[in-house]
Amino acid sequence: MSMRLWSFSVLVLIVSLLFPDTVHGQWKLKPSIGILQVAGNMGLVSAGFGWDYGRKNQWETTLLYGYIPKHEGKRGYATFTLKQTYIPWSNHLNDNVTFEPLTCGMYLNSILSRDFWVREPDKYPKGYYGFSTKIRFNIFIGESISFYPTSAEEYVIKGGSLFWEFGATDIYIISKATNRYLKFWDIFGLSFGLKLRFC
Repeated sequence: MSMRLWSFSVLVLIVSLLFPDTVHGQWKLKPSIGILQVAGNMGLVSAGFGWDYGRKNQWETTLLYGYIPKHEGKRGYATFTLKQTYIPWSNHLNDNVTFEPLTCGMYLNSILSRDFWVREPDKYPKGYYGFSTKIRFNIFIGESISFYPTSAEEYVIKGGSLFWEFGATDIYIISKATNRYLKFWDIFGLSFGLKLRFC
């Protein structure tokens, strides 16, 4: 097993063990969310799985694998993202539809390639870059609308959500603080996605 695959497997196991099933008082190992996301500073498209938990399932932790396509002669890259989302409240539009007017959170994204680094290579003077090209921290806010079938227990999928998110990475925020010519809205990115919730 490669070091990268081993590290990923250990991370999945650790995250799985951290979140108890608050309904049955047992450890929740089985993912309760499937997610597909387009854009969002984690690749053109990303897909993964995760867990919802908390008293009203207002917390979500997801792991996503994404892809950045080939551009200007450079090869494509795979990405890995650990994402934490908080949904403070939901408005019930009817028995089957809820609207979440605010979702927020943060995520850690990494490009899975040796072309990028966490620490500056020795060929650069110390402090030349001052940041990692491999790891990005991101913050976001957004909204979602969720749909639930009347008899959810009859289906493997108990519901689904469409969402959008508006976010920025650490390097864009720093660039705005140090570059007065960069417009405020230039540091933000928009993403859309689909979440499926499993029984």
